[in-house]
Amino acid sequence: MEQTQTETRTTRKDALKRTWRRELLRLWLLTPGILALALTMLARANPDACEHIFSRGVYPWVSSIWGYLPSLTSFSVAQWVVVIAVVSIACILIYYIMRIITRRGERLRYLYRIVTSLLAIASIALFLYAMLCGLNYYRLTFAQNEGFDVRESTTQELVDLCSELTVELNATRAEIGDDMQAHIDERGGFAGYAVRSVDEMKVLAEQYTTLERPVYSQPKPVTFFSWLMSYGDITGMYFAFTVESNINTLPPFYTIPATMGHELAHQCGYMREDEANFIAYLACKQSGDPLIRYSGYSLAYSYAISALASVDENAARQVATGLSDAARADRMENAEFWAQYDGPFRNFAQQANDAYLKANDQSDGVRSYGRMVDLLLAERRG
Repeated sequence: MEQTQTETRTTRKDALKRTWRRELLRLWLLTPGILALALTMLARANPDACEHIFSRGVYPWVSSIWGYLPSLTSFSVAQWVVVIAVVSIACILIYYIMRIITRRGERLRYLYRIVTSLLAIASIALFLYAMLCGLNYYRLTFAQNEGFDVRESTTQELVDLCSELTVELNATRAEIGDDMQAHIDERGGFAGYAVRSVDEMKVLAEQYTTLERPVYSQPKPVTFFSWLMSYGDITGMYFAFTVESNINTLPPFYTIPATMGHELAHQCGYMREDEANFIAYLACKQSGDPLIRYSGYSLAYSYAISALASVDENAARQVATGLSDAARADRMENAEFWAQYDGPFRNFAQQANDAYLKANDQSDGVRSYGRMVDLLLAERRG
């Protein structure tokens, strides 16, 4: 009898050991995350190698293959991925918490499982993020790749830039005519401009070849969460896990073509916000559609006049008086739109975005958007 009890205890110990050996195998799921961190460190230390091996070599093909199926849809797959991910993680947490509560003898094992499951999800997500956009933060800049002479400029150069953008704004706004909505409807609304935005990027890629990629996924309208994006002061979002450019559809439409260009620039591998804005401007200003040009000039004007106001407020006021009534009314409409979403969530979203940018070596955080003006001035100098 005593021997039988001893054998039983030994059998249980052996079974427990086998169980934990199997459980420890779950740690292999952390391998993708470790690999992602290693690749990120290598990319950060070797931007030239990151540029030529990953950003121009691996990334365009991997992201095009991965994002091909989502690119075939007219809706944002990203929205569904977010919903499914949140629900799935919630279900996993509930399942394991219930097991911890009800399985007294196995609480430690189920606690271990819940921790390793969450770490495994984070590990796989981190690897996908690195391969589908993250490493691009450490590539050479667009200015370095395409030869833009970015340097300090005089206030007069900034005044001249703002004045020229004012002229372009007024001219393109006049081309659109009094009924902007009719112009938008005639060209197919959001869907029509999504197609055009890709066409404009392809044309721009003929001049700036680092924008080339096998598959360009058309910008997608965010139908579920545009209201939430508005509260967060977010006009668009590149979602790496589906390789999609997601667009907030609620702001005044004249701002949307530039947003499409910005998110497509991320899709093309340029993750820095100032560069994405500048690439959007370049794509828009070459268009045959005056609304697209107007959108690009509006984006550039907003950053340029803000930069001028920070160094010479009187000069900025003087330049602003040159705006046409129609252009001024559009800008007022846009300001009023965003004002209605002002609140605590916007501050939280901006702080989160700031932290995200800094985590990806954009040390100025959200202030990096202002560097677009240096690129505009460099382009103006030729």
